[in-house]
Amino acid sequence: MKLHLLALSSTVVGTSAFISPAQQSSTSLSPSSTALNKYRTTHWTPQGGATLQRPKWTPQSSDYTDINSATSYAPPSQVSPFYADVASELKNMMDNPSWDDGSLAPVFLRLAWHSSGTYDAASGTGGSNGAGMRFQDEAADPENAGLDVARAFLEPVKRKFPEISYSDLWILAAYVGLEHTGGPALEFTPGRVDHPDESYWAGMSYGRLPAAEKYCCPHLDDNDVSSSLDAEGRVEGWEGLCTHVRNEVFYRMGFDDKEIVALLCGGHVYGRCHPNASGYAGPWVEHPTEFSNEYAADMIEDEWTLVGHGDTWLDAQGAAELRPAPGNRQFVNKIKYKVDEDEPNQMMLLSDMVLAWDPGFRTHLEVYAEDEEVLKYDFGVAFKKLTELGCGF
Repeated sequence: MKLHLLALSSTVVGTSAFISPAQQSSTSLSPSSTALNKYRTTHWTPQGGATLQRPKWTPQSSDYTDINSATSYAPPSQVSPFYADVASELKNMMDNPSWDDGSLAPVFLRLAWHSSGTYDAASGTGGSNGAGMRFQDEAADPENAGLDVARAFLEPVKRKFPEISYSDLWILAAYVGLEHTGGPALEFTPGRVDHPDESYWAGMSYGRLPAAEKYCCPHLDDNDVSSSLDAEGRVEGWEGLCTHVRNEVFYRMGFDDKEIVALLCGGHVYGRCHPNASGYAGPWVEHPTEFSNEYAADMIEDEWTLVGHGDTWLDAQGAAELRPAPGNRQFVNKIKYKVDEDEPNQMMLLSDMVLAWDPGFRTHLEVYAEDEEVLKYDFGVAFKKLTELGCGF
């Protein structure tokens, strides 16, 4: 059972392919392969006989698909009235002026990401299947701080549609949120099954989600975090943090460098950090409830200053919201003694900045900074993959 969410976007990410509404109405397709959603070449046979094939993408390739000129296909929509009704309910609640910047999409995206990002390819444990964050051990992961709010927002939907699993509901909420905010429209595949109890945690551990400063040199003085910078303005020990992000988190799940950069560029364009939850503060971009390539472009184009909680000069510049909690560091798009009233308040985590510092990551970052449509496609494919790891689809 698959559900296309097409109300707001002109493109759909299904089996690693985009399809426009015009293509949907003019081309009738039937599957010639059952190997769907496995992130390899998928064949679809039009009614008439010819086989259409989207070429397999080779990891680490610098050949980015021109999605404006390429012809590609996704399977036909098989809309379930039940899941369509759930999606409609989620869409109706997405705009919420009482929460952050007026949208629940960012926090639903984070919930889906963190429930999926525990997957370990070697052991087959973790992932979105199970909704383990309902239980104390997984919910207590420091990287999941604040996500109780997202889960609470979804409880009325679960009560109205008790047949849907929490696992499916959390992912569907993120998909609806992405489409509602101009992001990629993802083909939703239900079938995730909730853990009946916490016994699954025996095969799990903390540390599977990314930590913003892991392995970076510690700092002892919140009033002088600049002492932890090297000659090129990078935090000492950033190479270890880069290894954490690349190897300990994303390679562990089966992603490559291009997918890593796409996920971060597409995911961190949404929402903001809260000092009372993550310990970090402020939004990544000026418009944190809209899909864009602003995160990638600003990381390259803007000037960034490392700050800590003791950098009270931010308050005088109208940027008090960018001061992290004591003991934490982050970069901000502010310069001491230089006030630009037209510059919105934005921040980057240390784990964000490694995308600009590491040559392997930066190659992809530069592509996304230049082309929002390429980012939209690549992020859609990578995020769908993330949310289906370990599900057996």
